[in-house]
Amino acid sequence: MANLTINEKNEIIDRYQANPEQALNILVDLQFASTDGYIDQKTAQLVAKRVGVTETRIYELISFYAILKEKTQARYVLKICNSAPCRFSGEPLVSRSLKEILGVNENEMTADGLFLYHGIPCVGACAQTPFIKIKDRVFPNLTAQQIVQLISDLRAGRYPAL
Repeated sequence: MANLTINEKNEIIDRYQANPEQALNILVDLQFASTDGYIDQKTAQLVAKRVGVTETRIYELISFYAILKEKTQARYVLKICNSAPCRFSGEPLVSRSLKEILGVNENEMTADGLFLYHGIPCVGACAQTPFIKIKDRVFPNLTAQQIVQLISDLRAGRYPAL
């Protein structure tokens, strides 16, 4: 999380009054605020100290919740639903298209470090299948052509907030 200053990290922690019951929300906000896309050791130590829990407790949260990462992530982590309703409603189009466009399998980062895609449990967007979720934004009802366009737009930096 080299791109976040200690003050920026503390501001996020202060948003939750350094409440230990909000440690998960703090970690998620820190990860989303960072372009690195993961919680590094120094940040985990800072959160533990500020909210008054052990570092072990912070790593329990990081390792339990799939949304949290402790290793460098691709610039864009594309999430595709792997629940049964989505599998029968068009999700295979997304995984096939991403494999073809990006040239990597699920859970593999592209050589340029820009993309990684992986399955996630149901996010309650079954009516919008096939979709791709990036951070908290859902790109719904995708066609193969729209997936190509989305990847092109991401490469061009057309979604700076993601």
